[in-house]
Amino acid sequence: MTRFDTIINRFKGRVLYFSALMLFLVSCVSKDVYNDTTTRTVLVYMAADNSLTDNASSNIYSMMYEMKPKMDNVNLLVYVDKLYLKPLLLHIHDQKIDTVRRYEESNSTSGKVLSEVIQYVTDEWKAESYGLVMWSHGFGWLPQSMLNYVGHNYGYAQRRNGYQDTDLDEWFRMTGTKGFGYERQTGKNPPYSIMETEDMVNAIPDNLFDYIVFDACFMGSVEVLYALRNKAHSIVSCACEIPTYGYPYHKITRDLVSRNMINVCQKFHQYYNGFIGWHQMACISLVNTDGLDSLANCFGKIVSHYKSSIADMDVSDVQFFDCYDRHVFFDLENVVERIDTDRIYTKEFLLQLNRCVPYKINTPYIFPGAVANQNGPQYEVEIKSYCGMSVFIPMREYDAPGLNDEYRKTEWSRDTGY
Repeated sequence: MTRFDTIINRFKGRVLYFSALMLFLVSCVSKDVYNDTTTRTVLVYMAADNSLTDNASSNIYSMMYEMKPKMDNVNLLVYVDKLYLKPLLLHIHDQKIDTVRRYEESNSTSGKVLSEVIQYVTDEWKAESYGLVMWSHGFGWLPQSMLNYVGHNYGYAQRRNGYQDTDLDEWFRMTGTKGFGYERQTGKNPPYSIMETEDMVNAIPDNLFDYIVFDACFMGSVEVLYALRNKAHSIVSCACEIPTYGYPYHKITRDLVSRNMINVCQKFHQYYNGFIGWHQMACISLVNTDGLDSLANCFGKIVSHYKSSIADMDVSDVQFFDCYDRHVFFDLENVVERIDTDRIYTKEFLLQLNRCVPYKINTPYIFPGAVANQNGPQYEVEIKSYCGMSVFIPMREYDAPGLNDEYRKTEWSRDTGY
């Protein structure tokens, strides 16, 4: 039995307890009164109406355990939409959980729902500063329309051999990774919905949050981070996949409420680096958003100089982070080094990159020791280069299916000419 299995068995009992507790909590709505002098309000937005629903329970339990009594200068609120249940807004404090609002059934991958939740929390739980955790599956900048093209092996759509998965959530359970926003849409095509980057940008007010933390796979793409540069001072995210348990809230909750983002990154890495087997995987970074405009300007110079060669560049040895059938998440620094063959702009770019990314850390592998199989993309990826952000490469082979056309709609592509 691995250390991971031991931890999971331990949490199973806790989850059963917490599930019973949740049944009691939803029976009434507490009339909590916030303190006008509250230093910080942190909102955790859990779009868990999918295969991660049990993980939402264990994560909430971990947050409750860490919110010790007398931590009354902070508010920790969790919006959670679980499978087969109506969404709730929870207030976690003094090692207990109060249900402060109940919602009608809704699609939590909708930007409108996210916007409404943020508005309510900032109106009713005022504070000097705010933090946001976005918790769910994640797909970086990719639009819903392209998931079936890049991820045949993820079961989004018919595979090359003609096989069609009938239960997409069952596939996610088999892979055991936390791949923002995924909600089943019964009777629709495709039978799921996600929150696209533009929806998220429109839903989150400018300059409201001190930080945004993405507890979701692949959200550490420069395209997403650049799009959200006016939404928070800093963003914590992962360029690769995250195991289903997600962030270790039993270790980082107090860092979230105290705004210690480097501790969040370090403890995330320490937690997963301590595992044995394919769970020993983590690549996480802290990005200061006020430097992203200058980073885009530097990148635009490189694109302008090498525009004609980018589509046909050899990407065979460029660092990638995804296990998609067609790779779309590459290491940003490694890509710049391959494009700027004359090293005209690399030094300037890397200087600005280091200003944007004050902290980054990774394990040596993603899915170490895992072997590819017919059920999903579980195979080992060595991480030789990790700058803290991923980026797409608009290769010529992506012209025909329209992936490059979709990419050119991103703000990063428009502003850099990439």
